[in-house]
Amino acid sequence: MLNPDTRHLLTDALRPPTGWRIDAAVATTYTLDLTNLLLAPLSMAAYDHADEGIEKAAPHELLEAIRRYADRTTVFCQAGGIHVPSTYRKLIVFAEQSIVEVTPPTGRTFHPKIWVLRFVNTDGAFTHRLACLSRNMTGDRSWDTVLVTDEDAMADHQMPAAPAAQFLEALLEMSARPVPQGRVDLIRDVVQTLRGTAFAVPRPFTNGILQPLGTPGGASWPMPAEADRAVVISPFLDVSTVRRLPSQTTIVSRPEALDRVGAVALAGHQQLVLQPHADAPPDAGDGDSADETEVAGDGSSIEIKSGLHAKVLAWDVGPTGTLLTGSANATSAAFGGNIEFGVLLSGPAAQCGAAAILRDDDSATGLMRLLQPYAAIEGQPQDLEYELEREIEEFHAALAASQPEFHVEAINDGYELSLRWTDPPIPVGDSRVRPITVKPAFERALGDSRIWSGLGLSDLTPFLAVRTKLERDGVTVERCSALSTTLVGAPEDRARSVLRELLSKIEDVLRYLALLLRDPGLDDVASTILETTHDGPGVDRGGSRGWTDDLILVEPLVRAYARDDGSLERVERLLEDLRDDEGRLPDLGPDFDDLWRVVSLARGGR
Repeated sequence: MLNPDTRHLLTDALRPPTGWRIDAAVATTYTLDLTNLLLAPLSMAAYDHADEGIEKAAPHELLEAIRRYADRTTVFCQAGGIHVPSTYRKLIVFAEQSIVEVTPPTGRTFHPKIWVLRFVNTDGAFTHRLACLSRNMTGDRSWDTVLVTDEDAMADHQMPAAPAAQFLEALLEMSARPVPQGRVDLIRDVVQTLRGTAFAVPRPFTNGILQPLGTPGGASWPMPAEADRAVVISPFLDVSTVRRLPSQTTIVSRPEALDRVGAVALAGHQQLVLQPHADAPPDAGDGDSADETEVAGDGSSIEIKSGLHAKVLAWDVGPTGTLLTGSANATSAAFGGNIEFGVLLSGPAAQCGAAAILRDDDSATGLMRLLQPYAAIEGQPQDLEYELEREIEEFHAALAASQPEFHVEAINDGYELSLRWTDPPIPVGDSRVRPITVKPAFERALGDSRIWSGLGLSDLTPFLAVRTKLERDGVTVERCSALSTTLVGAPEDRARSVLRELLSKIEDVLRYLALLLRDPGLDDVASTILETTHDGPGVDRGGSRGWTDDLILVEPLVRAYARDDGSLERVERLLEDLRDDEGRLPDLGPDFDDLWRVVSLARGGR
């Protein structure tokens, strides 16, 4: 139980089973790192080394994965919870429509962390997978939990998927702005196929229930007033929740959280924290190093960069052990209105409950080996820094909900972006804004003229970076987040133009074609030939150019035609997107158009 030696990656959970492919994916997260958003399609495409992060991914693999799966992936996140990337990646343009910001009721937070995946096989049959996590879609260094379970009609023990289906349907009512109809239709279709299915209860548990919190019909506080043994693992605590715990509960948390609750409230409970050597796992995660923001029980927030982030409630009553894992902290906010998601599991106490978590023997490196006792000091008052952070977070969420728009106007050879709001909230502190594609030096004060000129087509973006500084009584807090706006008047071929920028070199196009045709040999041959034919010294770009390109492309195209596996359809889509305004393809050799015309005619005659 919760063995630190057992490492599970979200990238593994996103890979389809053998013989299946991703048909649709719906994810939820409190905070969102745009770099990690790009990592998800890479895993869905089942490319090697996806778990090493996008920095080590082949550019053509990453590009194709995003173009193939972003339209079928929707990520719901807290409004104002998108991190501003340290470096803007043009690839984001292909995934920007997959993000939906959520505005829960005032004073509440959208905090669930799940993935619902639907796979399809060649026969058109569907199967589903659920991943329930304590981790957001960010690149932090925290200790987290993940539960992954597949639809399995043959499993000895099953849990109905209907609560997950109802939860997905409720998400559509929480969005800060209308969700594109195509995504609405896809999500509702997933709801329909998911509703009547069941997920396997992971061993050694024998019973399981999916438990949304904060939605109509959602669950409430699950722990009994009395238990033989109880464990709470939570990076955030509050006094009211601690008082609900069974006596002599073992509480695993952070020193700051325990001190804030205080020694009086914690009296009678065992207090444990991570040992110093365990405070930062050796693997730093993928993507940009973005801090994670969590909401504490009293509504305040704190930055968590590493250490404990897992959330588990476990208790034993007689022979039965029960465990709740997911996104909910042991706080009144989590179980009193926040939008959360967890999985409630039970089974034999010796294997499944509190005693199993606390077991410390030589058979494995148990969780207890990473913990040490702690004695909380007297309860600490809420400091001003937390209050200011919360004010900024609420202001950014209100900005996201106020229907911001970026209006695009073509000026000479470039573009102009102007920021507009229908009914913006009253500013707090000093707020400055910019499109995330432009440098911080070009920030504008929220009350000033909010126009950015001289932008290129790839600089147009719906994401607005907002940086707010708030000062009070000698305390200064500064927070930055990205908001998703409505992009009005942008050229319809914006994504196609970015694609042509990314594939501006002939070798890039050939490597992309190699990937689409699933012919690794083509990549190697192309690289070798292009070293001596593409813009090299003393190269004759006439004469030999045609036969070299035919040699590279003919056989892979013929083999792809024989396989009839969708490869040629993907090639056709790429070529259409690469055509310029006059309908011309990149220079792939004088005979390529004729070659592709023959292949197209043959496909049409099938």
